[in-house]
Amino acid sequence: MKDYIIIIVVFIALLLTTPPLFKAVNPNPASLESGGEAYHFPRSITLHLIESEDIIRLSVEDYLVGCLFAQIPVTFHEQALRAQAVAAHTYLLRLLEDNTVITDDSATCQPFFTEDRAKEHYGARYDEYLEKVRAAARFGASRAVFYKNEPIHAVYHSVSAGVTNTAFSIWGRDLPYLQSVESSWDREHPDFMVINEITAETIRLTLFDYNKTASMPVDYEMWFVNPVKNEFGYVLSLRLGEVLLSGGDMWRLFNLRSPSFEVSYRRDGIFTIETRGFGHGAGLSQYGADVLGRRGFSAEDILLHYYTDVNIVLA
Repeated sequence: MKDYIIIIVVFIALLLTTPPLFKAVNPNPASLESGGEAYHFPRSITLHLIESEDIIRLSVEDYLVGCLFAQIPVTFHEQALRAQAVAAHTYLLRLLEDNTVITDDSATCQPFFTEDRAKEHYGARYDEYLEKVRAAARFGASRAVFYKNEPIHAVYHSVSAGVTNTAFSIWGRDLPYLQSVESSWDREHPDFMVINEITAETIRLTLFDYNKTASMPVDYEMWFVNPVKNEFGYVLSLRLGEVLLSGGDMWRLFNLRSPSFEVSYRRDGIFTIETRGFGHGAGLSQYGADVLGRRGFSAEDILLHYYTDVNIVLA
């Protein structure tokens, strides 16, 4: 807890010493539009809890409360929490559109904390945070982000690499509303750049688990070669031995903090991986939303910046 408080103090100090980088996120923001009869917004959902195997029915607002407690530091600015709540609501709608069973499994749906789990995580400060979180959830439940009359895949991440990633770069699917946008303020994050070490044996075993026929050069210097990056610094592809991997593959296989990375061989069978940012980098940057909120931007401004050519629709 003390380390967390120190990070927050450093974060606030960075905000106070960093000048604004632009005057307006979107000088002509899309106006709020009513969903009307064109789209049915559910008021409640069925949620499957993986660990307990419970199936519960709850309102969308209560679902978003649990999402916020699980997904974003609730000490962030209220406008950042509101933007995150709208993104989580929109992502829920997209899952329902795709006939996905809603669970608390972050691999297939979204992270979610039950009330007991949130109280355990936040301890004595739970009650202090609850009012702020519920206000953001109420805001989020009344809005969603649409592109051409459909809810978008409103993905989000913790910290970008200074610009956001594209859907194509990470998932191989081009989505017009998930394009790269500026988020240079993310570089202010105290853990923006992280260097980790990984052994050659771990790399070998992980790759063989992914591809049983993979072969590796004897020379460690030849293990990671031919990296291809997009103009924003995210890795599109590289070769690990004879296997061609995407940046997304590397991010998933080796549990990297980000698909924006550099790999180098150190010595004695040890590789170093230097990452920038945290998460896949596409869509809403939560840390960036916090910075913008503290600079006076609204939740709508934040959403219209991170998602391209979208409308915010009243539910």
